[in-house]
Amino acid sequence: MLFTRHALCFIFTLFVVKISCTDLCLENNIHALILARGGSKGIKLKNLAQVGGYSLLARTIKTIKNSSCFKHIWVSTDDKNIALEAQKFGALVHHRPLQFARDDTPSIDAIAEFLNSHTTIQDFALFQCTSVFLKTNYIQEAVQKFESHDCVFAAKRSHYLRWKMVDGFLVPAEFNLTSRPRRQDWKGDIVETGMFYFSRRRLVDIGLLQNNRCSIVEIDANDGLEIDSGHDLTMAKYILSSRTKIDL
Repeated sequence: MLFTRHALCFIFTLFVVKISCTDLCLENNIHALILARGGSKGIKLKNLAQVGGYSLLARTIKTIKNSSCFKHIWVSTDDKNIALEAQKFGALVHHRPLQFARDDTPSIDAIAEFLNSHTTIQDFALFQCTSVFLKTNYIQEAVQKFESHDCVFAAKRSHYLRWKMVDGFLVPAEFNLTSRPRRQDWKGDIVETGMFYFSRRRLVDIGLLQNNRCSIVEIDANDGLEIDSGHDLTMAKYILSSRTKIDL
């Protein structure tokens, strides 16, 4: 009987936490945005590459929807097949002009073009399909932090000691040769993962995604893989397969 009461209490607590988190997420007016152009030099139609039974685009849309944090999920693309995939999984499609979908088009320009076409949108969250290990709890944490910051982005800790070239000489970058820090003695560098960027129109208007009033969502280093090559894609498939087997 005692176990049953504890179990019911635990389930009720989870239910209340889930409801309150969902309510908090849905109070915002942030629009989710995925930039998914058709061209890709490393992997042809990379955004439609299959991982774990779904395309990278579909996985991203599904995870964003599962977070219960967005009323609007947009996919900006120049490709008909990507547009069809986006609609299949319930996303809105923004047809991106070809001049904003070239290999050398900066993301900030594609974002600005999207915002200029949808003038009522003030706050947005940019998600990258290539971050295959995006999780709902990362998104929910970002939404909460975005309430009190101008920008929020995904980051991980790096404990690699960095060097740099100065006047032709190789020198340590921000560490002392006479007292090399041990991994357990420092928090490490904060490194962007590219998984997502929450930002505001007023920053994009001056050509920025971030300013000095940002916060981060620190993700597990094991979730930081970005798919930029065929090797990365193979690695992602292997990791997902391994995790599924462990779960089973």
